[in-house]
Amino acid sequence: MNKKAENFKKYLDEKDIKAFTVDEIKDDQFQTVVFRSAADINGNRLSLIVILDTSIYGMIRVLVAPKVLHDDNEAAVLKLLNTYNKQYKSFKYYVDDEGNLILDTCVLLKDDEVDGDLIYAMFDVIIRHLGESYKELMKSIWA
Repeated sequence: MNKKAENFKKYLDEKDIKAFTVDEIKDDQFQTVVFRSAADINGNRLSLIVILDTSIYGMIRVLVAPKVLHDDNEAAVLKLLNTYNKQYKSFKYYVDDEGNLILDTCVLLKDDEVDGDLIYAMFDVIIRHLGESYKELMKSIWA
């Protein structure tokens, strides 16, 4: 396990946070470790992950919705995502190559240090945002 992941795991242990499972990616040149959890957003369970490797940053990723684009909604969904991306500077929405709606936040990390409180603060910002915007997102996707 890389030092950043070890430090984040230590933070979780010290705070007695048991909401994460830990997945070390085998044979990965960046020694990537994925911490998996979930959040309840308006009655929907969304996948939350923290990705820590040997680079200078960590990633918080939320799978907001699977397979979101189709001919009838693409323009409206992309317009809404662009509006959110202009409004919220600390995270970005995008549709990945498989068509899943993803929300990413990048956290810069100094050396091998991980500020668990900062990561949790970002979770709080993301969860509050999703609590407010999830219905609008789904309305756009289901159009």
